[in-house]
Amino acid sequence: MDVRKLPLDERAQCAAYLRAVHNMSQMEIGEALGGLSQPHVSRLLSHAEKKKYLVIQQRFASELFSDEWIKSLQGLLAPSGLSEDLKAYCESIDVIPPRVQVFDSGPGRTEVALTQRRTRFGRVAGGRLIELIERSKVVGVAWGRTLQAVIEGISSSRQPLEGAQKIEFVAVCAELVSLTQRGYSSSRLAEDLDEIFNAEPTETPHLTGFPAYIPRHYDAEMREAIWKFVTDVPGHHRIFSGPDALIDQMDLLISSVGASSDPVRGSFDDLAQASGLRPSDLRGLLVGDLGGVLIPRSGLSAAKERTVEELNHMWTGMKSEHVQALARRAAEDTDIAGVVVLALQAERGDTAFELINRGLVNELILDHAAAAQLHKRARAALDGNAD
Repeated sequence: MDVRKLPLDERAQCAAYLRAVHNMSQMEIGEALGGLSQPHVSRLLSHAEKKKYLVIQQRFASELFSDEWIKSLQGLLAPSGLSEDLKAYCESIDVIPPRVQVFDSGPGRTEVALTQRRTRFGRVAGGRLIELIERSKVVGVAWGRTLQAVIEGISSSRQPLEGAQKIEFVAVCAELVSLTQRGYSSSRLAEDLDEIFNAEPTETPHLTGFPAYIPRHYDAEMREAIWKFVTDVPGHHRIFSGPDALIDQMDLLISSVGASSDPVRGSFDDLAQASGLRPSDLRGLLVGDLGGVLIPRSGLSAAKERTVEELNHMWTGMKSEHVQALARRAAEDTDIAGVVVLALQAERGDTAFELINRGLVNELILDHAAAAQLHKRARAALDGNAD
């Protein structure tokens, strides 16, 4: 929609939404709303406060508006035409289109620039994640620098947290030493979220004390013995085993994704060693990963698809079937947030596209580069279908 053509009240609602929910500066709001000046945005926010659209705690009063209008607001930052093309593409392959949220992360591809981009993305995307977490009871937490940045954005946000109910945060990725040392392992991030959202933090079950991968070249007896050890570890048993397994109670899973050039970042060498494959061959099989679950490239032969299945069986964290089950439940029940994927950079737009094809995602939270690549892939697929 062209915000500049809207009545004053509705322009003020748009500005209030971006300010309170996504913690955006007046300059950022002006850019998002089509090039409005900073003084114009300031006047809109003042008007929103007078009309009680923007409450003093900077909480957007979403209860005043219809679900359809809220959905329109959520699409303010998405590239033009993305939602329509994605909906058309999903209808063509008979899957439910995911919700899409798009935020600016800034320019640059150097390591310093990427760190700055993740920080900016985490600050503006944190508001959306707060919305999703506060309506959930059991939240699965994957790993990664992008997810860490969003959690840090939530922690530093001025947005008040309701704390109306106890939320259980669950690590779903096996522990890798390199990620633990850097502070963005699954167990560490689940603990961080528990401290942020729960007035009385609890002892969250950890996936520690066992290997992340069980190598393919081990014989069947050895693999079975190691799996028996893994499943007997208290944290793994509480999360993945039995009728009360937390993995089956999740109503929200939060994960970033890897790209084909850098799948399972921080543990690719471990994966390559356990798989017995050359790194180049391994990358040729994968479009990326979702919380350690390897996502095959489209168009692989049946034999290569089976190879990826074998590789995923080495992984002692969550499995593809867990992700599929949650995505399916969320598709059937709109009260469940489901699988929420965070993605920065264009190459992760390719991973997001494959997740859509496989019905593994309910909401995408992207930066502009990832959104543009996703749009490009959906548009090309539609043009191919039309032919």
